[in-house]
Amino acid sequence: MNDATEIGKRLGRRFPEGIECAPHSPRRLYARVDPRLLLDVARWLLEQIPGLRLATSTGIDLRDGVDVLHHFAVNGSPLVITIKALAAKPGPRLPSLAALTPAADWIEREISELLGVAFDGHPDPRRLLKARTLGDQVLPLRRDFDPRTIKETTGEPPAR
Repeated sequence: MNDATEIGKRLGRRFPEGIECAPHSPRRLYARVDPRLLLDVARWLLEQIPGLRLATSTGIDLRDGVDVLHHFAVNGSPLVITIKALAAKPGPRLPSLAALTPAADWIEREISELLGVAFDGHPDPRRLLKARTLGDQVLPLRRDFDPRTIKETTGEPPAR
């Protein structure tokens, strides 16, 4: 079952509501998922596809929320499956995948710090990157981020 089109069809049958699959090629599948289904979809994929692992996750700040994309790869295969879930603003939240796959631990913490997404159920939401002097509201990867807030918060100009 290493064909993106077939996996997309199976996902659609398993989750008839709340998921929209868009195979880009036999090796690339994008699936837009209702955030309430995120854990179930990720669990199903990890159970159904041998060798599947979370490669990384990315976040993109949009007007309505933060789009979090979990990129899964299959060991020894060119197949990549991306599950997209929109964490709606003003208080973006998504379930954490860390209990399903340890690879989600640090990347969710990074997305939380830089984009302000809260990951419900994350086992260790401590900071990784930002200085303690920067408040939780300083979100450097948000579209409304103003670098001057770093100077206002720390008294230091932003690094160049």
